[in-house]
Amino acid sequence: MQYITVSQDGLSDFDTIQAAIDSIRVHPLEPVTVLIKNGEYKERVIIPENKSPITLQGESSEKTIITFHRCATMKDKKGQPIGTFQTAVVTSFADNIRIENLTIVNSAGYGHEIGQALALYISGDKSTIKEVKLLGNQDTLYASKGKQLYKNCYIEGHVDFIFGAASAIFHQCEIHSLRKGYITAASTPEDAPYGFVFIDCKLTGVATDDSVFLGRPWRPYAHTIFINTWMGSHIKQVGWDNWRNMENESTSYYGEFESTGPGAFTEARVSWSKALTKEEADTYEIHRLLSNW
Repeated sequence: MQYITVSQDGLSDFDTIQAAIDSIRVHPLEPVTVLIKNGEYKERVIIPENKSPITLQGESSEKTIITFHRCATMKDKKGQPIGTFQTAVVTSFADNIRIENLTIVNSAGYGHEIGQALALYISGDKSTIKEVKLLGNQDTLYASKGKQLYKNCYIEGHVDFIFGAASAIFHQCEIHSLRKGYITAASTPEDAPYGFVFIDCKLTGVATDDSVFLGRPWRPYAHTIFINTWMGSHIKQVGWDNWRNMENESTSYYGEFESTGPGAFTEARVSWSKALTKEEADTYEIHRLLSNW
């Protein structure tokens, strides 16, 4: 194992996270851990696909902060909007990446003049995000593709703030809604065995009562499941939205098992969502989903 240190006190190998990543050889001969000391790192971080496996490990999830201000309506050199996927504070294209014990903040804010503003963009397979806080508004987390695991994370936003085509497990995470909107916008491929699976999570928020949908289908075969999840009163009783297209009701797969809390109006959910049986819920058992990891 190779270790690289980053801090802002001049006593580490590098004073920026990107400089540390850039120093790692292409296709490392051994796993590399980048140890990041407490501090606020105002930078964009990109892990290219040919640098794997890498771990970004913060000293403290509260005090190790990566932050940047970038949103979809910003203009490029040609005067054109940069678009959603160029806004992420941290982007990883590599497989077998771990990010642990830190906070990632897109400080762009929210509103029509800002639009989408990603905190984290994960595109690599077998990515593990643990004890990480993701702070944003619209489109906070883009779980693009591959298998991904989010463990003991805190994710906040308001519109489609967990979205993408990945097969992603969220285990014991807190999902926090800042205002009315949609938690998920999955674009699960038709042949994927599962999309977004929330297990033993907690849906909190400061949004008004009955104002936040569990999800809407960004693509027709969106697949999102909540298992043993506590839901606050901000969750809409109907649960799910078809994104103004009734055809999505027959292709998407939305379901719950043993939801609890004031937002768990399972009897009031839309007719095209599913109340899972115990046997069906067991197929989403976390160790089974990660069996070939």
